[in-house]
Amino acid sequence: MALQDIIDTAVNVEVNRSKLVAQTISRSGRISVASRNWANPFRFTVTPKPVWTASEYRSVFAELLDGDKYTPMSFYLNNISQTTFLATLGNSWMINYQGGGDTNANNNNLDGYEPTSASGTNIILSYSATNAPAAGVYLVKQGDYVRCQNTRYPYIVTADVVVPTAASGITGVIQPAGVSVGLDNTFSSTVYTTTTTRTAITGMSSTTNLSVGQLLTKTAGSGAFGGVTYIENIVSTTAGSAQINIVSTTACTSGSITLSGSERTSTPAVAIPIHRGFIGTLPGSSTNLRLGARAAQFVVNVSKLPQIRYLPGQLVELTGDIELVEEIL
Repeated sequence: MALQDIIDTAVNVEVNRSKLVAQTISRSGRISVASRNWANPFRFTVTPKPVWTASEYRSVFAELLDGDKYTPMSFYLNNISQTTFLATLGNSWMINYQGGGDTNANNNNLDGYEPTSASGTNIILSYSATNAPAAGVYLVKQGDYVRCQNTRYPYIVTADVVVPTAASGITGVIQPAGVSVGLDNTFSSTVYTTTTTRTAITGMSSTTNLSVGQLLTKTAGSGAFGGVTYIENIVSTTAGSAQINIVSTTACTSGSITLSGSERTSTPAVAIPIHRGFIGTLPGSSTNLRLGARAAQFVVNVSKLPQIRYLPGQLVELTGDIELVEEIL
């Protein structure tokens, strides 16, 4: 728990999750930007408590210094209670789970722990018609940390996702690849160019009972969805000209389509948009989703250690920051 103790008592913890990119400017003024690291590892700069007693220093820093930059270490971004699995420290606000999906009665008593707080267990079990929050309950909200059971990498949710309500008989047109479409319905709408796996459905008759993350199924028409298809965002809700953007696991076919939207009895019921591509594969034993405090666990390597100054009175001063980078296997 050496690194965890340092995180828990740190003066501050800086979290950097921006993409790693390289930028060059040619003599003619042309700017080129490239990024090759799709995994987008988290990086941390930790300013530790500056002065430690000799006994604290030896018990906490010995493991960190002995491991140096070669031994991977793990920590929670905010330590959590082993009774309630809720964040316990003053900066818990930055990782607390915002949704309500973990308060379902069927999620209680997991791993032998019974929550004492109405906030729930910070976990969502796989759900069905008899084991799910009600339709409309937020499974996750934008900014929530999530991590699948038995996996090592946390992710940050990029859109609010609710338990869906069944939708049927909705018509529209799947746009072909190479079309510029909007990401929102504001005047200065951000646009992107469609591909066969990320496109838009325009001219929709309705968006009633549709929600972000909901899975879609074709029921008629010349257009077709590719593999698992979910709603990335809802651009416009105006009947007859409504628009949604969709993402598919394989290529969609353009054309008119009639579709239905999943409800909570579907397996899987929703897709949760995350800030980076999923790393690795999902083990067969993964049946639930860690949330908030339970999800924000990282495996890191130390990239920079502070200098150490020994002071009179059996005190030790740290004269720099600790830098950490997430280990991506």
